[in-house]
Amino acid sequence: MDYRLVFNGPIKASPGNALRARAASILEQPDFGSLTVIFSTDGGDTKEGLSLYNFFRSLPCPVHMHAVGHVESMGVPIFLAGATRSCSPISRFYFHPFAWTFDQAQRLDGLDDVEERFLNDVVTARKIVDERAGLPADIVRTLYGRGSRPVVADPQKALEWGLIDRIEELNPNGETQPGVALWTVTW
Repeated sequence: MDYRLVFNGPIKASPGNALRARAASILEQPDFGSLTVIFSTDGGDTKEGLSLYNFFRSLPCPVHMHAVGHVESMGVPIFLAGATRSCSPISRFYFHPFAWTFDQAQRLDGLDDVEERFLNDVVTARKIVDERAGLPADIVRTLYGRGSRPVVADPQKALEWGLIDRIEELNPNGETQPGVALWTVTW
């Protein structure tokens, strides 16, 4: 059975935990054959995003990532965790400089530590994009950095850059697909 897992939400702890739990449940199904994650996100927390990237890369089976609509910000590294990747013809990939918010007060003497962690997240995201896609070196150098400009890749550009392997609709004729099970993530 081809399992398709739909995720359309923010990259935060609660949705991320729900995504991991649902993927693990799918892998335990007795008729499991393959996993396709139908993925769309505005991005979110860098710590959670890097964790989800590593989660998908650690699964005991190849995962196919399929972008629908938009994959933005920290969603791009997660998407690139897929062993194979595709997108629908009306999709986009959006890179922009990272921004952080603070949920708690920060001490002045702790800002160096915060800066170090943030810079590490930027470097790690760039490394994932560099290793998993074929973007031009000048673009990889500027992605996610301070002062960089947002970059939008449409499906054709995503194909040229190696973000995806192909542009496709998963059900182009709108027919019943008896060998496919559709699951969703809720939190």
